[in-house]
Amino acid sequence: MKTEPGRGFEPAGDPLERIFAGGASALTLVRTMGIGRWLRMEREALAQTVKVTAACALAWWLAAYVLKVDLPVLAPIGVLLTVSATAYSTVVRGAQQILAVIVGVAAATAFIWLIGPNVATLAVLVVAGLVLTRLLNLPAQNVQIPITALLVFALGSTYGFARLADVLLGAAIGIAANLLVLPPRFVDHAGKELCGLSGELSNLAEDMAEGLRGEWDHEQAAEWLDRARTLSQRLEDTEEAAEQAAESVRLSLRRRRYDRRLRQVAEAATCLDHACHQLRGVARGLVDLVAGVRGLPGERGADLPEPLADELSALSRIFRHFGLLQVSPGSREDMEDLRAALDDGERQHRRMAGAFHRTSHPELRFLQGALLDDCARIRHEFDPDDGPHRAAFPKPDRPAHPAATTSD
Repeated sequence: MKTEPGRGFEPAGDPLERIFAGGASALTLVRTMGIGRWLRMEREALAQTVKVTAACALAWWLAAYVLKVDLPVLAPIGVLLTVSATAYSTVVRGAQQILAVIVGVAAATAFIWLIGPNVATLAVLVVAGLVLTRLLNLPAQNVQIPITALLVFALGSTYGFARLADVLLGAAIGIAANLLVLPPRFVDHAGKELCGLSGELSNLAEDMAEGLRGEWDHEQAAEWLDRARTLSQRLEDTEEAAEQAAESVRLSLRRRRYDRRLRQVAEAATCLDHACHQLRGVARGLVDLVAGVRGLPGERGADLPEPLADELSALSRIFRHFGLLQVSPGSREDMEDLRAALDDGERQHRRMAGAFHRTSHPELRFLQGALLDDCARIRHEFDPDDGPHRAAFPKPDRPAHPAATTSD
């Protein structure tokens, strides 16, 4: 895969790093949204947790006291294995679990009858189970076929039918719970993910602005670029959240009521994708400038005019208010603050263009032109009236005003 100069292959972070990153992201989200909004956004997650817990308890009670199953704990396990993020995927996963158990029971019974219960049978069951999992296109983490086969191997063929009954009961309860009781929509969850990423981009832009106002060096510029790269990778999570939101309403009888909100979430994810890569371009330009590559003056010529820092501060506010607009319902105040930040960014852009115009160094002028263009493109992405992502905003609360002229 093509990489930027000086950048090699970056392996995925280890699990501990991802845990710390998740905690930091949650704190950023709370600071960006405020405690009240954050608690309202978490209500659905709490409701889903309570629902799944109740479904597990019901499955246990039915298995233990109605069906008189010897191992009733397998029924709530079936619920947990079946219940997925969305009602649609729960139905699919439930069908997969049932199919996997049927295949596992049949395979184990056949091999034990042909070969007998020995270590060779055990090895064949594991190999056959894993191969069948791939042939049936089951998820890689779904190992129900070999697990069921081994349990039948150890506990006898009568267990296989009990196992099938447990899975059927658990899958039925899990599907019913996710289809009929507070089906998870994940539309607001996608908005929360977008708000969190916008908040982190806002923090990065503000840190870059503060750094440019003081003494900054190659190490600090490289740290900004690393953060921008990390946020670019995080964009995949926000895009997956938007796709999950669309999937979560596939079986809803009132699907059309979510159409506009789903379009907003999908368009907002695209908007952030573009803006994040443009902010990354600004960070890349600052690294090149202070490093003195491609004939640039290096640290001696790294002093940039104050309007660049001021425009980055305006971009920080734009990112922040755009994120808040993705948290349903977006407020009129957030839209007004976004427009004010766009106007401020345009004013700083004109000042910066005037300062850059006086530069005589040819390579530096090319870089300054790229910085101007990246900043202008970010503002254009977030223009609710004439930008390319107007569907990413809630319904306009005032008539669109004529597009302002920007100076590149």
